[in-house]
Amino acid sequence: MYISEFIKKPVLTPDGAEIGKLKDVIVSPLHSYPIIKALTINTSDKKLMNISWKYVDNINKEIILKSDLNQLKEYELKKHEICLFKDVIDRQVVDIEDKKVRRVNDLKISPTNGHYHIIGVDIGFSGILRRLGLEKITKPLGISSSEDLISWEDIDTLKSDYSLKLKVPKQKIKKLHPADMAEIIDQLGLNESLTILNSLDDESAADALEEISPERQVSLLEGMESKRAAEILDEMSPDDAADVLADLTEEKAEELLDLMEPEESKDLRELLEYPENTAGGIMTTEFAEVNQKLTADEVMNSLREIAKDVETIYYIYVVSKNKDLVGVTSIRDILLVDPETPVADFMHTNIIKVDVMEDQHDVAQQIAKYNLIALPVVENESKLKGIITVDDAIDIVLPTAWKKRVPRMFGR
Repeated sequence: MYISEFIKKPVLTPDGAEIGKLKDVIVSPLHSYPIIKALTINTSDKKLMNISWKYVDNINKEIILKSDLNQLKEYELKKHEICLFKDVIDRQVVDIEDKKVRRVNDLKISPTNGHYHIIGVDIGFSGILRRLGLEKITKPLGISSSEDLISWEDIDTLKSDYSLKLKVPKQKIKKLHPADMAEIIDQLGLNESLTILNSLDDESAADALEEISPERQVSLLEGMESKRAAEILDEMSPDDAADVLADLTEEKAEELLDLMEPEESKDLRELLEYPENTAGGIMTTEFAEVNQKLTADEVMNSLREIAKDVETIYYIYVVSKNKDLVGVTSIRDILLVDPETPVADFMHTNIIKVDVMEDQHDVAQQIAKYNLIALPVVENESKLKGIITVDDAIDIVLPTAWKKRVPRMFGR
């Protein structure tokens, strides 16, 4: 049977007198399949009363009690217990396999050893029709009446927040691609989204936040503890972190910058000084640079040390002692030369670059024109300040609604 089949049903005393209607069902989630512990009755005089399951004699078309109302002792709801209609019905389920949010339309119940257990969550359309009393129209209209159940055993909760149910334990959410995780978070309410982000480690949360719509990024960072928000910003790509900080109020942005790691905070403060729509405003400061005096073998050793901290190592930028950009090379170039060859002997010196103050649309055109994966950004003609990657360039030219649908070409 289903919860919807007897909710609002009459509640009768042993002699058949109606004392009210069923309002809700209280269960204990301390078992794999929760046991019904009590019923909430909306009495005839419009009062709510919780009655222990031990007073229930029978559930069918009507709910028959073992005692008269004046003989019943009020049931005290315990902290861990759940009111199914209030806390579960119409709430959201994260379906990990289909990577989307589903809604709880009904709950399946089974009698076992004198108890009634909640055995599954119905997320199908038939659950809605059943609640509306329209299940008989499924066949004439050609609508499938088959169940679409998630076993309660496969349901997990986050921080005892029963407004959110997960199809699998939350550890598996971490295995989702950040874009899939972001799509799920974008569909959830703010509290549920924060619950998921707070269950992730800093790096996973940062990866997901980078894929979320800008407006939602702001809401999420404002909604979580400042220390936690700063830790996530520390793990984000500098360009993405700078973008979201620019959308926050000046006071909030300053608070988070003060809580961040000094080196990360310094980089972000520099990025925030550039106008938003310029090359400096959209560049990242995480790129691979090597000194022009190194050999090919020394360059490879250097890349092994810095690879995890840069946006991409496809291009390696060669700089002088004074950080002037003097050349660019690639992994392919390095692999094709003798390990003892100085990088200055095989680097490309005809460098396509842009100034930090160049308009972002001109930057995107440069990347498209020369078919680049990344473009170096310089100040005073030669000082290397950052790079702009092709996925950031695509973000510039695509309509806002499509920006987050573009696959990210670089990730850490």
